[in-house]
Amino acid sequence: METPFDSVDLLSRGVSFGGRPLPCLPYPLQLDPEALEAISKCAEAVWKAAEAVTDAFLTGGPLRAAFGYDPPHEAAILADPGYAPHIPLGRMDLFVVDGVPKVMEFNTDGTAGWHYTAALTALWRERQGLPPEERPLPERLLEELLACFRRWDRTGVDRPTIALVDWADVGTRAEQEALADLFASRGCPASVVDPRELRKAGGRLLGPRGEIHLVYRRLVSEEAFQRAREIGPFLEACTDGSACVVGSFRTDPAWSKTLLAVLSDPSLSAPLPRPLREAVAGHVPWTRLVREGEVEYAGTRRDLRSLLLSDRESFLLKPARGYEGRGLVAGPYASPSQWASAVERAFARPGTWVVQEFLRPGATAFPDGVRRCLQPGAYVLEGRLAGFLARASQTEVIAPDSLDWYLPSAVEIP
Repeated sequence: METPFDSVDLLSRGVSFGGRPLPCLPYPLQLDPEALEAISKCAEAVWKAAEAVTDAFLTGGPLRAAFGYDPPHEAAILADPGYAPHIPLGRMDLFVVDGVPKVMEFNTDGTAGWHYTAALTALWRERQGLPPEERPLPERLLEELLACFRRWDRTGVDRPTIALVDWADVGTRAEQEALADLFASRGCPASVVDPRELRKAGGRLLGPRGEIHLVYRRLVSEEAFQRAREIGPFLEACTDGSACVVGSFRTDPAWSKTLLAVLSDPSLSAPLPRPLREAVAGHVPWTRLVREGEVEYAGTRRDLRSLLLSDRESFLLKPARGYEGRGLVAGPYASPSQWASAVERAFARPGTWVVQEFLRPGATAFPDGVRRCLQPGAYVLEGRLAGFLARASQTEVIAPDSLDWYLPSAVEIP
């Protein structure tokens, strides 16, 4: 049985959150060729569907209204980032249920963890006496950032100055600094910058070290608009083209859990091409916006409120624009009174919560004898599977109060 990773080693390699080492296990994610192909096809299908939903959002109408963004946020989504595709990068958090990948969330909003995966995998490979990965995940990330910059480029700069933009006290600071160091080592001056440090002058975006050509946004959208008065120059740069912003606000409809409701609910998905709907049908859990009325569930029409109250253990409730699992309520792990309160809270703000079927992926036996639920979060670059953020959880839910561990990856992506 493998010995645990050393905390000092994890800290020295930037595998930490808020100054503390991440909980990690030394057992790597391993997938057989069939499972890898299934996840790859699932990721591509859901990405294409998310691109199509974003296209539909841009045209307006009922589908855009379903997302419920307020005018400033909506305007930022509509602003052209200056490159395509809409969603150049992200991570799909998923479970594999009976051999079928099921996407629970498409994280396009400040997508984290690229360095964690690479650092843990490098540590595991060293232990095994294996050579370093040929193209670690952060290298692929940089290639995509530069590809977006070249499509946008209004500067003529070959190696842009990059700012990873997020709050100074964010828990993932060490991971972001490790990415900045890597980018700099590849010839692109890079630093982690608090959005409050940015300013505009002469049509350029400036940071503490001078002009910034390329922004990799790690700042979560909801926090950005809640604190908009503090970060005016940054928000302007996201919409006026003074810098290339990757992770633009145009990715937000894909990040919202409303995306899964659109892909799952025939009453919302009608504007999408039928082949796209069919391609994702098996990969999106049953998901609906929480609002009064009837829904189709298990082949019958049911009043949604009555369904949730009578069948608590079959569902999850999630804020449509929640992140890091905040606000999630899992029916099987809530008491009847807790669940009833959560249902009332969701119905009190119609359209801002989603209900999703509770997935049961089953537990995997690890070498230490403990059974855990495996979540192979899939990184996607322009619709192609690029790597994994592998985690194992004590339960079928990964949320702030759940016990989960990060894993290295033994899966090599061509």
